Amino acid sequence: MIDLKNYNYLFYDFETTGQNPCFDQAVRLAIIETNSNFEEVDKHIFDIKLRSDTLPHPKALLVNKLSIQDLDSGKNEYESFKEIHQIFNAPNKISIGYNSLSFDDKFLRFGFYRNLLEPYDHHNSMKGNNFRADLFNMIFIYYLFKNEESITWPIINNRLSLRLENINSINNLYEGMSHDAEVDVYVTIKLAKKLYAIDQKMWEYLISNFIKKNEKIRFESLPTITCINDKKIKVGIYVGAKLGLKSNYCAPVIFLCPRPGQPDTCYFLRLDHYDFTNYNVENFSQKIEKGIIMKKFGEPNFIIPFTDQYFKAINEHIITLAKENLNWIKHNPIAIDELIKSLPETKYEKIENLDVDASLYELGFFSSDEKIQINNFHSKSLKDKLDYTNTLPTGRVKELAIKIIGRNYFNDLSDESLIDYDKYLNSIFFDKPIKADYKNDLRIDPMQLLNETKDLLRNKELDVRDYEILNSLKELILLKTRKQQDLGF
Repeated sequence: MIDLKNYNYLFYDFETTGQNPCFDQAVRLAIIETNSNFEEVDKHIFDIKLRSDTLPHPKALLVNKLSIQDLDSGKNEYESFKEIHQIFNAPNKISIGYNSLSFDDKFLRFGFYRNLLEPYDHHNSMKGNNFRADLFNMIFIYYLFKNEESITWPIINNRLSLRLENINSINNLYEGMSHDAEVDVYVTIKLAKKLYAIDQKMWEYLISNFIKKNEKIRFESLPTITCINDKKIKVGIYVGAKLGLKSNYCAPVIFLCPRPGQPDTCYFLRLDHYDFTNYNVENFSQKIEKGIIMKKFGEPNFIIPFTDQYFKAINEHIITLAKENLNWIKHNPIAIDELIKSLPETKYEKIENLDVDASLYELGFFSSDEKIQINNFHSKSLKDKLDYTNTLPTGRVKELAIKIIGRNYFNDLSDESLIDYDKYLNSIFFDKPIKADYKNDLRIDPMQLLNETKDLLRNKELDVRDYEILNSLKELILLKTRKQQDLGF
């Protein structure tokens, strides 16, 4: 449905200070651009300075083997993300990583947002003919249907592992230290090239499914069952990490309905959790306590047809149960209607003390007036940015602009802006956390980070480099929180 020869891939990977895309930051980014044959055509490596308001998590530093001194080099976040934004928004690009849609893409989105850059344009197929994909989500299809002819699948402690470093180790894809952004990107490219060579048609099918309109078309062509009241119900096989190894990452499902207010997100009911013949129309919806899953078009995971062609991935007993359940549904379609009626309404609780850095989903797209303010801000010199920020009306653009200058050009803050930014820093380093992200998770307490760092330093099995990394972090936390320490808190 798409001609991949018209696209280049942007393989990428972040190293970050932690897991939270709203409060943590990227400190290294590797982007390797290839053509449709996976031949390298360009490379970008970004080392990003640690911001003045960020304290890394000790385990993140240990994984990436980065000390605080290492994070004092490179460009600041604002200058880096302006360049990154241009790269990802060049036309005809597929941005792809390994588990990127669950992690890296969120750091892209919120990194763009807090730096007053359009957060969604890099996967706007209507604007730049760009879209996102994720090799991690594609690999499940290869595992299920090309198991013996694709790659050697790593078994760790008698259990399948799909971690990139384990796949690389057993298949000798690329030499280098895992969790190094550049190395991980090259491993991802080698893996992608190998999977493409195994089954080019499968690769193109899976890649094109990350375009929303393509997946919608395929969804409409799923097989159906016809009920006694002539209602037709779509039947498919849901494939993805969400289902877990116990289910072999797949399950037969029926389509229930779109999620209210979100037509691109749908509810499905698994056919492998219950024996429906034990229920009747009156109690069916009360008995279904689990097994309802959601799927958004153009996002992980995949829905493939429920046909004999794909049954080999599913235990024969599950197939039998699914067929019996489908037969029950044919004769009891009203039970499905009642189940749909019982689904909870989509409710979004307003988050108190939402941090402006995490307000993307709450406040939505930038308005036309905000875009004018943003364009003016970006176009000005640093000195003029300072003056212009002071003239902005109260709102998220002004708040984010002050943070941009404080985070990246602290010594250049005006007296007025310095007061606001100092209040912000004090709230992070000297007070108990009260600001939350979009999941209502609070920013991590510096004292908790300090205690975790000290606990890790007691591990006598650490090597010299690990001790250096943890001690450098401990010194930074003590420096940032010295007012608390001096006051005896």
